[in-house]
Amino acid sequence: MGIGIDLGGSAIKGGIVDNWGVIQEERNKKTRTHMGYDQVLDDLGLLIKELHQLSPEETVVGIGIPGILSPDGGTIVSCPNLNWKNQPLKKDLETRLGLEVRLVNDATAACIAEAAFGSTRGKKNSVMLTLGTGVGGGMIINDRVIFGAHGVASEVGHMIMEENFYNCNCGKNGCLETFASATALIRYCQKQLDDGMDSTLRSMNSFDGREIFGAAKAGDALALAAVNRLARYLGWAIANINDLIDPEVFTIGGGLSGAGDFLLGKIIAETKSRLTYPAYAIPEIVLARFRNEAGMIGAAHLSRFI
Repeated sequence: MGIGIDLGGSAIKGGIVDNWGVIQEERNKKTRTHMGYDQVLDDLGLLIKELHQLSPEETVVGIGIPGILSPDGGTIVSCPNLNWKNQPLKKDLETRLGLEVRLVNDATAACIAEAAFGSTRGKKNSVMLTLGTGVGGGMIINDRVIFGAHGVASEVGHMIMEENFYNCNCGKNGCLETFASATALIRYCQKQLDDGMDSTLRSMNSFDGREIFGAAKAGDALALAAVNRLARYLGWAIANINDLIDPEVFTIGGGLSGAGDFLLGKIIAETKSRLTYPAYAIPEIVLARFRNEAGMIGAAHLSRFI
């Protein structure tokens, strides 16, 4: 059993997770980001106390956060979705709760969930890509999570691919997530519509990634071009990562993974076309098992891979 928390920009989700990765109890709160760090800290502490009362034998809490941690895992160096910089979250929570707190990037937490109970279980070397508003990443090599010397490893969403028509939120131009996220899909389609391309999307006041995939499956030329573009850049990125660390398997998670085999087949084809050693260094590429629960499940079981 373990207590796992998924701290997001809009919600704090917490759960008591058993040894088989099943959430036995779950509690949620809105993330009141607009009220500042102290308010979110209060809300987070109250949610953890509630879960701990339900499972008092648990003395360690794992928390997945949407940002970058210090090398010692104690300070949130940068968390754009929460407007946090250099916040000592581990110390602050441990002082309030009297429990041990372990922090990890949310994509890494999802990677751990998949490795412990999901699509990459039994594999010693795996990489996870989470496709949502941005592109997150997590890497496990020889059954250990890779953090890097400064705690910023696995930031695959910020690999430079090539010049793009808009800058990433990180300030750079050409980041993978400006080509292969839900945001990228929407912005590309909107740009083509603004440039005069015809599409069924034009009749919508607004559209999201799910609607773009739906239009692509129905044969809409613009939507299909956008999806193919996304898959192309993901395939290139996976081939690059494969050349660097040669994992057994890549797993695709996040909201866009809901497109299923329609997207997966395109990613696999693009990856194979870019592999340096296609005769024998061919990784598996699979869909993640867990969706919205991955962060909680992985956070509750950090000790398996950290």
